[in-house]
Amino acid sequence: MVKDPAQGKKPRYVEIADELRARIEAGDYAKTGKLPSERVLTEEFDAARNTVRDALQLLRVDDLIESRGGSGVYLRSFRRIPRDAVERLSRKQWGTGRAIWDKDLQGRDRNEDVKVFKTDPPEHVARTLGVRGQEVWCRDKLYRSENRVVQQSVAWYPADLVEGTAITEQNTGPGGAYARLDEIGHGPARYSEEIEVRLPLSAESKTLGITMSTPIILIVRTAYDSEDRPVEVNEMKLDSDSYRLIYKFPS
Repeated sequence: MVKDPAQGKKPRYVEIADELRARIEAGDYAKTGKLPSERVLTEEFDAARNTVRDALQLLRVDDLIESRGGSGVYLRSFRRIPRDAVERLSRKQWGTGRAIWDKDLQGRDRNEDVKVFKTDPPEHVARTLGVRGQEVWCRDKLYRSENRVVQQSVAWYPADLVEGTAITEQNTGPGGAYARLDEIGHGPARYSEEIEVRLPLSAESKTLGITMSTPIILIVRTAYDSEDRPVEVNEMKLDSDSYRLIYKFPS
């Protein structure tokens, strides 16, 4: 039987990815830390732009490169943040005065922009918190690590519950909002998180400093006290290039 010479041949985008991977390993881009533009690669490899994009996506999956909004494709230098959903929310974390985010960063530098204000909540938040027709306190935070925006978090709290606490201030103090809720008898007893992954809207891309082709991870967390009252709704948008999600729980 005559063997088809095309059988077993690698797709063109895989061949391009293999060549770029070899160049990266050889240090060809080490000096600038930046790969040629898609246009340059398209011309060099005589390939369609979508083929080049597919090749670059393989390198992203291997954590070899990352895209920076409006700037180009770079060798990856940022280590993904391990987000352990169970451990970071445990009482042994915030209950001992440690910030939840410190569990994620494990000593890496951190920086937060915080806006705190009273407002009418979105309908779905009002419904979850059971506060239709009432105002809530909102904490809108932008998280940075190593000069990189990694997450935006918008959290809402029932005004009748947190009025007069440090949750309504810029600095919530040791242990954060959960420790302050605990002080007034409404500390979290359980949580629920819903996760969705999609491409960013234009404003989200700009806020997180990512390209429109970089997916974001949407996490909506609701915290409940021991009486099963919802005491917080927190909507988080994570740069998917910055995180690794970890879930550990007993069988």
